[in-house]
Amino acid sequence: MLAGIGYAVWSRLPGDTGSIGAGSSATTTGTTGGASPAPATRASQDSSGDPCAPAAADGIPAQPHEAQPLPDPAGARELLASLVVAPRSGGDSYCRGRFGPDSWPDLDRNGCSTRQDVLVRQAATLTTRRIAAHDRTCDEAVAGTWVDPYTAETLTFTNLKDSAQAAQLQIDHVVPLYNAWVSGARDWTDSQRVVFANDLASPELRAVGGHVNFAKDRSGPESWVPVAARQCDYARAFVAVKAHYRLTVTSAERDALARLLGTCS
Repeated sequence: MLAGIGYAVWSRLPGDTGSIGAGSSATTTGTTGGASPAPATRASQDSSGDPCAPAAADGIPAQPHEAQPLPDPAGARELLASLVVAPRSGGDSYCRGRFGPDSWPDLDRNGCSTRQDVLVRQAATLTTRRIAAHDRTCDEAVAGTWVDPYTAETLTFTNLKDSAQAAQLQIDHVVPLYNAWVSGARDWTDSQRVVFANDLASPELRAVGGHVNFAKDRSGPESWVPVAARQCDYARAFVAVKAHYRLTVTSAERDALARLLGTCS
């Protein structure tokens, strides 16, 4: 049962929903950003007794923490033009577990999970506490405000250790994991997929409203777009991730991204 909950938390719902430990200290701060993306080298898929068992994060070298800036519109158009156009393939073999363990790992080795790093980075206002249930290794986000990057809606939470509130603030993969799989990630090793799914350096991870995350789901830009004011930012991020990881795009995906980049001022 716990493993099942952990998997749901990793893939769609926020993690770390335990109670706030007694005697925790609190701080209020703003957001920070940061560094260089992890390399993306293609390789064959790891073998396993269960082909869909969650891949482990053990043994993966420490990954970058600081976020790289988005390419400007002209740079994004150049990156888009460099992407290989190909039909999606391998969807019938897609396995969510091959992108990581049942809970968000800590690949940058700063004591905080990927989810916590994204929440702290993206917060407009933030209250953190060291949670006893998690060994007091991380200043975890427990309250604050976030601006949804797809809707521009301000999201306010008073206690993210309450599961009902935590479910309303989720971590989205800009390039959905299924999209990555069918555009090249099916041929990577498990370790490469885990790095991709937890990449804090490239613009792959964003804190969004839970309802927005479910609405976006596996969709790419050919079938889902954010509000008009956020389309340029979304397209620049999507193209940057696809280019960094040498993922292919379909012709419909390429055309949609070109239209969205056309909204950039």
